[in-house]
Amino acid sequence: MEDISDCEVVTGDDKVQDMLFKLIVIGEPSVGKSCMLVRAVKNEFKDEYEVTIGAEFNSLYFQIAGKKVQLQVWDTAGMERFRSIIKVFFNGSHAAFMVYDITRKDTFDKLDGWLTMLQESASPDVRVFLIGNKKDEASARQVTYEMGKEYAEQRKLLGFMETSAKTGEGIIPSFQHMAKSLFTEHKGSLPSKDDPKSGDSLSKLRTTAPKKKGCC
Repeated sequence: MEDISDCEVVTGDDKVQDMLFKLIVIGEPSVGKSCMLVRAVKNEFKDEYEVTIGAEFNSLYFQIAGKKVQLQVWDTAGMERFRSIIKVFFNGSHAAFMVYDITRKDTFDKLDGWLTMLQESASPDVRVFLIGNKKDEASARQVTYEMGKEYAEQRKLLGFMETSAKTGEGIIPSFQHMAKSLFTEHKGSLPSKDDPKSGDSLSKLRTTAPKKKGCC
């Protein structure tokens, strides 16, 4: 995975970012997708959250090599009845976090279905990072670290980490790895300040959020 030593979390201002990327978070219900985002954005954790309906988004900002990178993070519903709705939000995604619960093997066994749906609905070159959440409940583990790592390697995913939204372990680093990877891939597309077409070049790295988002 990318070296994240030069990837610093910063306070956001969506008017001054140099690069903007859309990151979709997918996985079965109750694996901790919403908790991960709240931990990353607000550094908070609650034992209970309302079910996500459709999708909701928030943003994280990073300073990398003197450039400000914005991750527009979309938290999607995991329930079966919302699958047709959330596919709409896959459009324009540069990357995805595919999340499972290490204490529930059924959430791991269903990853292929999520991966297929993502590949069919998003860009074919979308970057996918695998996350095994709820590491704080390791005593109830049903999916080993080795199983997660092997899955990511076999399917040539961007990377793999185990995290805990409850304690915060691995949450920020997972977003840093994604931001750094996307920056590295696209930094050659950054416009020069002296280029009169710099505005057009920068716009190609930005995505427009849908006008409507799900409620919770």
